[in-house]
Amino acid sequence: MQEATGTDAVADFTRLVLDGTGWEVGRVRKRASRLEPPHAYWVIHEVTINKEGEERKLRLVARGAFDSGAWDLLRERLVTESAGRRCDPIESIGYPHISDESQVAYWFYPYDLALPGLPVASDAETMWHVLSSLHGGFAGNKRKIDRLHVERVRYTPEISAILRYDLDEPGGVRSTVYGKVQPGHRGLRTFRLEEKLWRAAVESDGLLRIPRPLVFVKELGILLEGEVPGEPVKGDRASKEFQGVGTAAAEAIAVIHETGMEPDERIHIETELDRLDSVAEQFIYVDPKAHFLLTELLLHIRDRLEKTYEEEILATHADLKYDQFMYDAGTYSLIDFDYFALAETSYDLAKFCAYAVPSAPGGWEDTVAAEAVRSAFLGRYRELRPHATLDRFQIYEALILALRAMTMMWSQHRGWEHAAEVFLVMAQERLNSRLPEVA
Repeated sequence: MQEATGTDAVADFTRLVLDGTGWEVGRVRKRASRLEPPHAYWVIHEVTINKEGEERKLRLVARGAFDSGAWDLLRERLVTESAGRRCDPIESIGYPHISDESQVAYWFYPYDLALPGLPVASDAETMWHVLSSLHGGFAGNKRKIDRLHVERVRYTPEISAILRYDLDEPGGVRSTVYGKVQPGHRGLRTFRLEEKLWRAAVESDGLLRIPRPLVFVKELGILLEGEVPGEPVKGDRASKEFQGVGTAAAEAIAVIHETGMEPDERIHIETELDRLDSVAEQFIYVDPKAHFLLTELLLHIRDRLEKTYEEEILATHADLKYDQFMYDAGTYSLIDFDYFALAETSYDLAKFCAYAVPSAPGGWEDTVAAEAVRSAFLGRYRELRPHATLDRFQIYEALILALRAMTMMWSQHRGWEHAAEVFLVMAQERLNSRLPEVA
């Protein structure tokens, strides 16, 4: 599987696709991978191509299946969706190319099996017409756009794509709109939630800042949002931005927990534990030590769970991590509400704390800095919501550290085994620790 999805195989395939176009393959660079044993494997490559001094970068997805049953299901979907159309990333769309011998399929962004609107959303000319014709809360009247530039910000195959649209309007006015393409009607759900959250943010005296939701374009499955200033908070634990994100996150989530919103989805801890049961089975194939660590951890979590009462069920961001905040001159804005749901109070708190822990600390200073942010976060939240019950906080923090171990296994980065095992050992320790004292 690694050979069939590796850089040499991708380069050979791209040369075949480019044959006769005048374009030549320059460099193939692996950008990301994802493993889901024993069934699926994804690899994303950046392919640089050249022609008469011009350079372009293509994004190629290689997806494989280990067993014949999983391959038959994937192949059937690909054949149905692509309808036999040719893979042409230069003049048209890089539709899937299927290799039954290796049980691998290649395709080029912006084709995506689960995001049929992505090719249109990625095309500047088409989106110029779409954005120019929108009415309602986005523009008031039809919007005049002189020029539009599209930039891919982030792309996760079959999950989502984030696009940036830079607009030049009459009179030298420039503005930026972000679009997120997701499967099905997820974007519409997020848009409706964000409309309510926007009102809560306006009334929060600056404790909660979010992007302004603009419109959901049903035909493309794309949610359009206004720009928020700044850059995402990065993982440098000693930076000013990271050191301040704990307090900002506590304030933002305290506002969300007080909104009284009742989203149509709920996170159940039993479901999360069942998910980890299946992850433990996946670990058998690639890291037996992690399998035993996770199996033992799950026994202790379930034992602890039986001895606690369910906490208050509240609206929750459900993906509260430091990198979900944009930082600009001392202010933070929270983004990405795709997983917004109902959950116990501690879910969001534990997620933020579990992700504050560095996966590859450069030294003890990183760990100390992360602990300081964790303490500041919990202290500020308990100050704003002193009545909150956090009886299951340790359970959720252990659970989410275990999910981080799962992510390490999926991503297959160098040294992932050690990092996964460290997270599982830390999860056991967190399960038996106490909350920091409130200053």
